[in-house]
Amino acid sequence: MKAGHTTVAEVFNLRPQSPHSAPRIDPKRDLRPVLSSGGYKPPLRLLPLLLSVLSAAHAGDVLTLKNGRTADCRILSFSPTTVKILWQEKEERDIPVADIEFIDFAPLPGEAAALAKAVGDGASEPLMEFWVKKIPRLPVARSNGGEIGLTYAELLSRNATPDRLARALTVYQQIESADWSAERRGRARAGRLRLMLRQGRAEEVKPEAEKLLKESEDARVLIELQHVLAETAAAKLRALLKEHPRWEQEDDIRPQRDRLFHEALDAYLFPHAFHGAEEDLAARGLWAAAQFYKENGDPDAAREAASDLLQLYPSAAEKSAAEKLLEQIPAAKKPGLPADGPDIPAEVEP
Repeated sequence: MKAGHTTVAEVFNLRPQSPHSAPRIDPKRDLRPVLSSGGYKPPLRLLPLLLSVLSAAHAGDVLTLKNGRTADCRILSFSPTTVKILWQEKEERDIPVADIEFIDFAPLPGEAAALAKAVGDGASEPLMEFWVKKIPRLPVARSNGGEIGLTYAELLSRNATPDRLARALTVYQQIESADWSAERRGRARAGRLRLMLRQGRAEEVKPEAEKLLKESEDARVLIELQHVLAETAAAKLRALLKEHPRWEQEDDIRPQRDRLFHEALDAYLFPHAFHGAEEDLAARGLWAAAQFYKENGDPDAAREAASDLLQLYPSAAEKSAAEKLLEQIPAAKKPGLPADGPDIPAEVEP
């Protein structure tokens, strides 16, 4: 054994793991002390990450060994073979990675506030330094580094400049190659495919998305991939209509248009139809369908999709946009009825 390394038996008074060792997430926890930006309501897809950070905000790191024993400590650094910890704030020790089952990490100083600000403002900048610090933690079980990275990449890609898209692509690639969670690796892969699609690489995207669709069993990954396929079909449809603006008059083009239209629509509505419990992704798909209907000349269907979103997913991040769409598209009049209602004949005197 090399000097400075600690065997499992030598770690200071390691206590047996209890059922309550890991930080517990309370979904009713009050977010107001951290989310103090004035009425901010985070999207549903980001609440689990916010809650997990807040629930551990005052705890230290907890290292769990493969023999079931745990140690309250502070993680100082990582190497491929060891984790350096500070024990009882006074003594440093190197723990072999091979002996570690997982680590429950305490949030980094300022992490919860930075996450709330980033999500509230829709800006990636508050998360940049935290993502850089989380990269070495990606392979460690229970690290939230991949979740921080996915949020960071999503925020980067909202303000789409070539530099920001390139940085988001790098983040997705890092998570895809190194994160401990198969579900996060799948979501990162789907995110990478979405960015490739935005770069105009639709022909490369579809085969890889279809291949991953067959391999993955995680609901959220499947939904993300369906969204990628929807956007791929929608992009191909736009290109087709641009090249053939009179497609309705071209017998050989109409079937292609109809196929791409329904292919995109079915994939956008996939989470709403089959995974309604994944409310954030179902709402995103409904909103995409509403925009798609509007873009393709069906305002009534667009209005119906937006109405469904507001009724079924009232806390969705897309709520305000859906309300604006309903304001822009007046309700359709019933056939045969004038705007001020039907004419009612006067009662005839006997």
